[in-house]
Amino acid sequence: MHGKITRYTATTGSGVVMNASKKIFELKKESWHDGRNRPAVGMYVEFRTNDGGVLITDARASKYQDFPPDSLIREIDFWKSNTDEELQNKEAELRAKEIQKVFAKTNYMKLETIEIDRSVQDCIKEYFSLELKSVEFLKEIDIQALQPLVDYAICKRYLSKALDHLIFSDRKLNVDMFAEYQSRLGALEYSYNFFSKNEIKAEKVFEEVFLEFQFNYKGALRAANGIKERIMQLQNKIRISSHDLKVLRNRLEAKRGDEAELKEKINRVRANTDKAHEEITTLTKAHENLDKLCKDFASKNLKIFEAVFRKTVSMLQNKTQEALNVTATLLDNQIWEMGMKSVSIKNVFFKHNINEPYCMMTFLGQTVSKLDKNKITAANERNMHKYYTNHQANHVKKFLILTNNPKVEVNVKIEIMSMSKYNNVVIAKKDSQFFVAVNKEKFEGIYIDVTSIDKVALKRVISDKNESKFNRDSDVVLVTKEQVAGMKD
Repeated sequence: MHGKITRYTATTGSGVVMNASKKIFELKKESWHDGRNRPAVGMYVEFRTNDGGVLITDARASKYQDFPPDSLIREIDFWKSNTDEELQNKEAELRAKEIQKVFAKTNYMKLETIEIDRSVQDCIKEYFSLELKSVEFLKEIDIQALQPLVDYAICKRYLSKALDHLIFSDRKLNVDMFAEYQSRLGALEYSYNFFSKNEIKAEKVFEEVFLEFQFNYKGALRAANGIKERIMQLQNKIRISSHDLKVLRNRLEAKRGDEAELKEKINRVRANTDKAHEEITTLTKAHENLDKLCKDFASKNLKIFEAVFRKTVSMLQNKTQEALNVTATLLDNQIWEMGMKSVSIKNVFFKHNINEPYCMMTFLGQTVSKLDKNKITAANERNMHKYYTNHQANHVKKFLILTNNPKVEVNVKIEIMSMSKYNNVVIAKKDSQFFVAVNKEKFEGIYIDVTSIDKVALKRVISDKNESKFNRDSDVVLVTKEQVAGMKD
């Protein structure tokens, strides 16, 4: 049966499909058997149901997703058919009619070139229509502004962990708030796996998608086959005529029958034979010409097709990977924004001596911190360690907070890390810790809680900062008594 997905939630793996009669069918992810495409709202599908006729037992994306103006198949044809096979048969019939039109108006005896009906680029775009559609959103994204992008291949597990922990911790949040990016990630991952795990043969696609829709080429092939059959008929006629001539000559030599009548028959057979030979000569030249034109057409366009196909596959692989990274970054940004605003995260997560923002990278860092760099052997662990280390070195900005008040510590670090996903903090609870910190590394800013220190000590730590080779130019922000009083516990 043919239908269209009208609702689908990737997080629950369930949705509904509507058929031409507006009847609703229940779709579960277990019933989806398409290794190339992931179910999505708006997708045309081919499906089967159980005996009750409500629950879908087998579903996959239809081969027919778009119906452009020059398409032989219209959307109404899709709804009037039950299977893709039925629709393909209709399309084959329509192609045959188009080929017949071309065949009827073309003089194949004088044909010099075979014109292309549908370009290589258009055929490849049609073949990869779903994959191309899945990366279209990149045109609307300022990718430079999102840098650095999350490496989805490395961070997938930690992205899910950050999201799951956020939803579990904060009951005001639910998985549907993140469904858009999660659904997109699922569809893109389907595409990426399709390219990674399957060797797509350009020759097969060329024959099925390009040559099948070249009406001039198909007409020329049909004409060439027709001429070949005609030549075979004429050759058979000549063989029969040769036998007839032998019989007639024998009868003439044996003087069996009327001599004049026999000679007339012999001349008539000879004339027909000569005419057949002449026609064979003409048709042979035409057949050789058509055969050469068809072979040259297929050979020339196959080279073009293979080149464009390889380029498109490579481009789509890269674009799909980029789209995964971009979407993962957008999802991580959403997790960060909601996580930093969450009271539950503030009251639980950040009170466990965590000084990095609530995002995927913090969860990745927790795993990396448990690894012994000198004992890492697995390639994925090496990549993960390298990725995290490079991120920390190249993108993280650190801020120093001097306070021994837990309330100030949590509120100030949340304020800092809410400004940017790349802001980390270092906590100094004592003057001595402050002194070590400012002489160890560079800080973008230094926050000093004046309620945790007397005036003499305040003057001393500022002096320590000014004398530090790393932080003499770093800005200092004093957290006043009034500000502390206004902070929530």
